[in-house]
Amino acid sequence: MEVADYERAEIAQDMRSAVADAGLTQAAFARLIGTSRPRLSAYMSGRTIPSAALYQRALRIARGLKSSRAHGWMTPDRTIDQINAALADGDEDWAFKLVLQARDQLAYQLRTDDPTGDAWLLRSREIADPRYDTLLAVLIGHEFEQHGGQRVPRWTEGPRLAEPWLQANVRRGADWTRKHTPEWLAARGIFISDHDLTTA
Repeated sequence: MEVADYERAEIAQDMRSAVADAGLTQAAFARLIGTSRPRLSAYMSGRTIPSAALYQRALRIARGLKSSRAHGWMTPDRTIDQINAALADGDEDWAFKLVLQARDQLAYQLRTDDPTGDAWLLRSREIADPRYDTLLAVLIGHEFEQHGGQRVPRWTEGPRLAEPWLQANVRRGADWTRKHTPEWLAARGIFISDHDLTTA
């Protein structure tokens, strides 16, 4: 079916609004939603009509990012940047706490139907250390699974460490930690006790 001129204009305006709401450059927003900057520019001008999936993705992500700014919430890329900075400084404790803080904020967003949760559906960067990159992916994916599981981010589904990572509980040791690691986390090659996942 041919797209009417007014429909083309409305879609173009929606795409321009999405970029503004996201608070990102065109290049950064294009990378985040899985397209190129020239293609995004064509969508914004109305020269090209995006697919329904990309159109919905752009609006959803932009809404989530706008809400995150309004409430001061963490987002995937900002979290990843902060974790990379902490690791570059040699501060693994702070990197670990950032992962848990992001997980806790997302849990609240999903529980309260806050639109900021949509910001976690996509990311455009990775954590330099595969241990923390996998940990973030697993924890974020698990939260989505715990809240319906209908829109688990694809970036959370694949990572698994080739070499197991054991972060032993300081007081109880390695064997106790292995025993008290959730199965869904151990399956990805990470051994951290459920106690340490909730009290760090």
